[in-house]
Amino acid sequence: MKTYLLLALVATASLASGMAIAGVMGYGPLAYISYHIQTSSQGEVIPAYINLGNLTAGESGNVTANATVVINYNGTYELHLLHGEKLQKVFSEFTVKVTIGNTSVVLTPNNDTASLYLAKGTYTVLIEVMYQVSQHPKGDLNVNQEPLLIIHPEG
Repeated sequence: MKTYLLLALVATASLASGMAIAGVMGYGPLAYISYHIQTSSQGEVIPAYINLGNLTAGESGNVTANATVVINYNGTYELHLLHGEKLQKVFSEFTVKVTIGNTSVVLTPNNDTASLYLAKGTYTVLIEVMYQVSQHPKGDLNVNQEPLLIIHPEG
């Protein structure tokens, strides 16, 4: 056991002295770099989390939730309802009404995009989901925190 300890001590000392000699001889990191580039941000979104809970075939209902969006630049923004094909397989009716400021848009799996002009500012966004589960839902019947709506500058 003492032999192994002595060998380990000699190996560690050899490694340390080898590194010191290599450092003196110019071996080692030639350069390090770090940076953080800040780009002009379009804004910030604090999303709403909508949970429809456990549903059964034919069940209908509506749910409301609030989100917040910070718009840094005046302009036209697009809203998109995602996963239209998936929603059509599970729901016979699925409508999302989004109210931002004084403007409301209605999105469905068949009409999944809308544009609206937003001035710089912070907005509370009201999201209303009206749904009816299909009598014979198919496809993805278990969804957990999947993106439903996105907003981004048009273009």
